[in-house]
Amino acid sequence: MALDLTNTAKTFVSNISSAVKDTTTQDLTTLKGFSEEQLDSLARQSALVAGMIEKNEFTDDERDFFLIGLQNMASSFVHTLIGMLEVEIEKIYNAVVKAIYDSISSLAKVALAVPVPV
Repeated sequence: MALDLTNTAKTFVSNISSAVKDTTTQDLTTLKGFSEEQLDSLARQSALVAGMIEKNEFTDDERDFFLIGLQNMASSFVHTLIGMLEVEIEKIYNAVVKAIYDSISSLAKVALAVPVPV
């Protein structure tokens, strides 16, 4: 019996969408919380530095030291966020591949081994 390709395609869309949603729901909440916390810290530190500069309470060397510190904080935040996103993308990829293999196995009534995650 031949598969109805329209309904089969809908099955894949549904299964892949579910896999992506299941994979990302919790992780995106964590990512959002991390981002908000880090941005708040960076903003508060920046405000303190701006206030000290405005009051002329830094020497030139102290001002430069704190400005470089802010740059380092920003860089660390962005690099950590990139790493978290890379992990998330890999998890999504693996979930999509698993959903495809599981769907093929179910629809074609064969036992396919899901490839080892990348």
